[in-house]
Amino acid sequence: MPIGARFHGIRDRIMAAVDHRFAERVRLAFMRDGKADPDRQPIEIEAPLRVGGGKETTAAGAWDKSWRGRITSQRSELHIDPIKYPGIIFRKGDRVRALARPGQPWFGVLAVDDRGETRQIVQLEEL
Repeated sequence: MPIGARFHGIRDRIMAAVDHRFAERVRLAFMRDGKADPDRQPIEIEAPLRVGGGKETTAAGAWDKSWRGRITSQRSELHIDPIKYPGIIFRKGDRVRALARPGQPWFGVLAVDDRGETRQIVQLEEL
C-alpha cells in the first residue's frame, strides 16, 4: 500500500494561495507550422505569469566598450498547476497570451519543464 508524503497537504494549500494571489488569465494557443493546430484547441486558464525586468548587456556578457551591439533578454515563465489543468502538452512555437495585461501581449513557448513536483514551468519569450 503506497504511503503519501506528509507535506502534500501543505504544498497544495500553498499552491492554492499563490494562485489565488498571483494567477492571471492567459490563453494558450497551440501551433503547428506557424498556424493554429487543429488537433489541439486553444484554452484559457489561470496561472502565475512572471515576466523578467530585462537585462541589457553586450554580446561579450559585460560592459566591454569594444562591442557595439547590446542584447536585451527578458526571462518569462508561466507556472501551471498540472493537477488543476491536466493533460496540457506544449511544443516549441506554441503561444501564450496574457489576457489581463495592457495590450494583451503574446509570448512564444521556448521550453517546458514538466518534471517538477508542483508546477509545469513554461519558459517564454515575448513576441
